[in-house]
Amino acid sequence: MNYLSVAQTAEKWEMTPRRVQVLCNQGRIEGAQRVGNVWTIPETAEKPIDGRKKVTSITAQKINNDILIERVWAMPNKNTFEIKPIKALIEEELTDGLWIDPFANRNKLATVTNDLNTEYDTDYHMDALDFMKMFDDNSVEGVLYDPPYSPRQVSECYNNVGYSVTWDTTKASFWGNHKREISRIVKLGGKVITFGWNSGGIGNKYGFEIERILLVPHGGWHNDTICTVEVKTHDGEILTQKRNAEMNSINLFDLNNHTNDDNKLISVLESLPEGYWDFKNDDVREYTHGIHNYPAMMVCPISRNIIKIMKDITEIHSLMDPFMGSGTVLVEGMIAGIPDIYGSDVNPFAVYLSTVKTNRLDISELQKEVNELYDRILDKYSLYSIQINEADGVIRFKYDLDLTAKDGWGKEAPVYLSKYVEDNQIDIAIPDFKNIGYWFKPKVILLLSLIKEEINRIANKNIRDFVFVAFSETIRFVSNRRNGEFKMFRMKASKVDEFNPDVIKEFTAILNRNIEKMNSFIEVCDEKDVQTNIHISDESAAILGNVPDESIDLVITSPPYGDSRTTVAYGEYSRLSLQWLDLYNLSEKEIMGIDKSLMGGIKYRNGFEYNIPSKTLRKSLEKIKDTDLERAGDVFSFYSDLRDSIKAIAQKTRSGGYQFWVVGNRTVKGELLKTDQIISEIAQSYQLEHVYTIGRNIINKVMPSQNSPTNEVGKKASTMTNEHIVVLRKR
Repeated sequence: MNYLSVAQTAEKWEMTPRRVQVLCNQGRIEGAQRVGNVWTIPETAEKPIDGRKKVTSITAQKINNDILIERVWAMPNKNTFEIKPIKALIEEELTDGLWIDPFANRNKLATVTNDLNTEYDTDYHMDALDFMKMFDDNSVEGVLYDPPYSPRQVSECYNNVGYSVTWDTTKASFWGNHKREISRIVKLGGKVITFGWNSGGIGNKYGFEIERILLVPHGGWHNDTICTVEVKTHDGEILTQKRNAEMNSINLFDLNNHTNDDNKLISVLESLPEGYWDFKNDDVREYTHGIHNYPAMMVCPISRNIIKIMKDITEIHSLMDPFMGSGTVLVEGMIAGIPDIYGSDVNPFAVYLSTVKTNRLDISELQKEVNELYDRILDKYSLYSIQINEADGVIRFKYDLDLTAKDGWGKEAPVYLSKYVEDNQIDIAIPDFKNIGYWFKPKVILLLSLIKEEINRIANKNIRDFVFVAFSETIRFVSNRRNGEFKMFRMKASKVDEFNPDVIKEFTAILNRNIEKMNSFIEVCDEKDVQTNIHISDESAAILGNVPDESIDLVITSPPYGDSRTTVAYGEYSRLSLQWLDLYNLSEKEIMGIDKSLMGGIKYRNGFEYNIPSKTLRKSLEKIKDTDLERAGDVFSFYSDLRDSIKAIAQKTRSGGYQFWVVGNRTVKGELLKTDQIISEIAQSYQLEHVYTIGRNIINKVMPSQNSPTNEVGKKASTMTNEHIVVLRKR
């Protein structure tokens, strides 16, 4: 007997694959068999009769051609999606693509989940409206919308997480604002499944038509749970009015005449398939890209594909990334064989990483030095293994110190550990920097210090620097910092107490991995006979004094999304590495002050004089200023620095040269800051023309899990899930 897959059967029976899957799970397809996680269906199997009731005439005024109405009794459950018929409906209606759930509770059915309550393991912990504002127009395939059903439930929801309940959060506009955002972000043909005490759903005025209604009575005095499945068939009155208003206020830069190269580029970009820039399944850590984590790294296929596209349109002799971070664009430029590559960053740790990543080593010499290093580490460890392994216990019990406390051991660790090594005649130097004991336990400090001393004995500086990169990554994994955080947050005391990392094992595993990545980088460069001049500097993107004027053919860069204090704290992320590695003779004060030197570091607490050439930014700042003047000052400070950087980068770009800006649009005080549009407007003042803007979903980019959109203690939200690639050309 021949068998068909679920997809083949769905096509044959003219139904969705998900419906066929449900029928298999319900045992309604005769002869269907599960093989592993896959159903196989006899070719001769007959299509089951659909037992659901289809109602084709509800009212004379109804817009829909037909609505499928079902009624299935079920026990009540505060977790809506765990009610059996509701769960079955969701499983049947979910399609491929991006689905979001703004009120997810503990449910994991959507692609991206959110819940205001931080007790739930969701992707985001934001107000639902702010969460939905992160998504681009027409970017979402579907929404699971299970909001509070009444003003009383809204109040309970907010009170349970310590938020203030106001008139705005309990009046009808609470749901209306959600509907507007849902209408904006859902694609035509996309779905919304709404749950509540009525079947109103999102509604026709927002562009949706009802396809299906499930009534779930629970017996007794319980209200029914009503599930409404809608499809977006048109833009709706609200969205159409909004877009018409935007079209009426369109800036002149959108009407520019394009050059022949512009038209070629636009033609190529528009011919690319949907999702091309997402790189969901690409290896983003190959070559030396993967030797060390770094916050908000631009995934390498972005620059790789931009370079490839541009080389087919025009000659590229020089490439620049003025916000180079850990050097992703520089490495891709080398692999592409671009003769001159420039990179700069004000974070000294970024300069260090970029230098190491772009420095091809002799792999034989590297392996020889590393093998000798391993021998020295193990030899020295064998001398002091007993004392090292007993360090935590002695300092905890004999010295009577709490290893999880910020005071005592946390502040005075170098004093106590120096006494310990002296008492036990251990020949290991103890580092001394602020709060080292807060971030590391005694045994870990001793082992890191041992490894560091042996690395410093490597004579070849390039190899020594390469090995120290592995040491830096090891520091992150064996410290008391919370996993997945770029800012300095420590584990809970109970976890610190139990934490006992194998420092030497972590270090050797990371270094061995890095050697493999360096080897693959060397091989691809040799294969392509790469002859590239790398120019790396520690300059601000607003200065770029080491880059000749009008010399750059192509700029690919991804500036920060906002000031370090409330977005990605590059300085905080780099702090422990800089303190351990003794790089560039930096003082403790200089290391602690890195974030203040980055974009948006200047404070405007009492107002500012607006002087940035962007109408879009001005409107957003006016709204933020009405809520919080100081936060408006933070936003102004960031975009003021961005304006200065655009000016300097334009000066370095040759006439006819192209710039690709990879940016995210963040939310501050509920206001979406459209950085892609703001850059396009600012660019007009510096001989730059807007050519095109590409949208992409953030799949692989290394991002912090949360930031603080309101800058209020305890209120956090996750970062955006979409980026824009703004394409500019120098006149």
